[in-house]
Amino acid sequence: MLTQDMIVNPAGLFTPVAGEKKLGLAVSGGPDSLALMLLAARWTKSDPTGPQLIVYTVDHRLRPESAAEAEMVEGYAASLGLEARILRWDDPKPEAGIQAAARQVRYRLMGAAMAHDDVNILLTAHHRDDQAETILMRMAHGSGVGGLAGMRRFAEPEGVRVFRPLLDLEAAHLRKAVEAAGWDAATDPSNADSEYERVRWRQAMPGMAGLGLTQERLATLAARMARIDDLAERETSALWASHIRCDAFGVFSVSRSVFDDAHPEVAMRVLSRAIQHGSGRMMRSLGAIEDLAGLLAQPRFARVTLGGAVIEADCNRILVYREVGRMEPASTELRPGQAIVWDQRFRICADRPGLSVAPACDMTRRAFRTILGYEPDVPVAALRAAPQVVSDAGEIQALGTKTLRGGIALAHLALT
Repeated sequence: MLTQDMIVNPAGLFTPVAGEKKLGLAVSGGPDSLALMLLAARWTKSDPTGPQLIVYTVDHRLRPESAAEAEMVEGYAASLGLEARILRWDDPKPEAGIQAAARQVRYRLMGAAMAHDDVNILLTAHHRDDQAETILMRMAHGSGVGGLAGMRRFAEPEGVRVFRPLLDLEAAHLRKAVEAAGWDAATDPSNADSEYERVRWRQAMPGMAGLGLTQERLATLAARMARIDDLAERETSALWASHIRCDAFGVFSVSRSVFDDAHPEVAMRVLSRAIQHGSGRMMRSLGAIEDLAGLLAQPRFARVTLGGAVIEADCNRILVYREVGRMEPASTELRPGQAIVWDQRFRICADRPGLSVAPACDMTRRAFRTILGYEPDVPVAALRAAPQVVSDAGEIQALGTKTLRGGIALAHLALT
């Protein structure tokens, strides 16, 4: 467990990313992120061969003080000899879900700035208090093992690679570091607004600590759940690699006996992964997956839809494929040399003009058999959800990942 000593000698906090040439720091101006900036600057100052630090601060323009707070961060960064970028959210703001929207925009803006600056990893100031609140929220929402593992030290929210060096430090230690520097941290009123769920859990923490449910014990729970989650993911990946088949049309299949013999946790993760890849949509509801696993155990189970996917089963195999009725039938033009991601499932690139792609919604089984030259062993509904590339003259150039003419490359994202 890291302690106040790490505030004085912070190098150990950053060891996992010490080999990077550049690192981004997400700094809002609050005490936690200011402490992160202080500690990171102290670390690189003590090691001249360490990474270059670039500070990113986002002016969300949600409060009158936001511009001044961003300039304050820029000034503090300059006093440490660090570069800083002020990123502004100029778009119209949503009327509801403002915190979630702000989070998405924050990562989008910082991710774009990182790409421009050739920065691969963003450091954030999430700490042990945040971890405890996250675990409690996820428990209340019925999360499984993965959720109860809490925030991981490395993660990729919104596609941005993040490292959280302060997860084992208490917020109180971070505030003391900022006070010792003589800095005034920004105060966001929403952090004390009980309209937000996280704030309500924060306010409840002292009472729970009195009953023994302390931040430290919640952090220990997260670490233990993380070990179990890692083991389950490893077993799931092994089964996936050896027994899950994805055909040319994006249909995922697994032997019924293999599925039935798998540990229930692994079997449910395989289902979730198959639905995610088969539909191109994230499968977030653990309860729905648990219900589906229960249905699959029934001898009369035949077919169900879930998360934009169809799940079919008989005594020999389980199939998962895209629900064609949920797809947009419109065609998309393929521009030469420009790869596209189609339906969040297939990557398609053509090197010649006059081509477009759409789902093969209207084709009959006979037409599929004629074009492919063989009888597909999956339902026609699964085939109709596959991409069909046609020329301006109406000639089929590719079906699924099977190309009938040259100059087209198709691959399922699950296999790339």
